[in-house]
Amino acid sequence: MLHIRIGVAVVTSMVLAACANSPRAETANGEVAPPVTPANARTLPAGAMMDLTLDQQLGTKTSHTGDQFSATVATAVIAQNGRTAIPAGARVWGHVSGVTPASNATQTAALVLDFDSLTFGARTFPYKANIVATNLQKQGGASTSETVKNAAIGAAAGAVLGAVLSGADKDKILLGGGLGAVAGTAISLGKNGENAVLPAGSHLSVQTTQSVALRY
Repeated sequence: MLHIRIGVAVVTSMVLAACANSPRAETANGEVAPPVTPANARTLPAGAMMDLTLDQQLGTKTSHTGDQFSATVATAVIAQNGRTAIPAGARVWGHVSGVTPASNATQTAALVLDFDSLTFGARTFPYKANIVATNLQKQGGASTSETVKNAAIGAAAGAVLGAVLSGADKDKILLGGGLGAVAGTAISLGKNGENAVLPAGSHLSVQTTQSVALRY
C-alpha cells in the first residue's frame, strides 16, 4: 500500500524518493492539512485521506479537457468507531480539467485532474479532493527512480514524473502550456521524451477538501 508522506518536493525529497523501494513524487511547495479520520461512517470529513488506483490510462496525447476518468478505492476508510466509512472497491469519478503537452525538451508535460463524485452501495455522492502524492506504474523507458534521481541532479521539480505541482511550479508550467487558472491537481508527466502518461494502475493518494454526508 502507498505510504503517504507530504512535504516540499525540493532536491532533498527527490533524493529520498530515489532511495525508496517504490519511488513516489510528492507535492511541490504545497501546504496540506493534517489527515483527518472520520468519527463515524455517516460523514467523510474534509481532510480525510483515500488511496486510489487509476482505472484507465491518461496522457497528454490521448486525453482532452473534459474527458472523464475513474479510480477505485484501494483500501477501506475506517472510522474512529470501527465502522467502514468508505469500502474498498468504491469508485471515484473525475474529469481532466487541463492538458499541457511537452513540445520540446525544455517543456514539462502535465495533466490537471479534478474530482466530481464518489459511488458505492448504489449511491452517488458529490466529492472534491486534491491529489497529494502519486506512485506511478510507469511504462517503458527509465524507471521512475531513475527519473527522480536525474531530477535531483539538476532538473526542476516539475521534471519529476508524477510530481504533484503547486505554487510557482504549477503556475509556470500551466501558463507555459497556454492554460490559465483551472480547478484540480496538476501532475507532472516529465520532460519531452518521457512516456507522457499516467498508466492504468497508478496509485493516487487524495485528501478530501469538502465534507461528504454519506448516511442520514
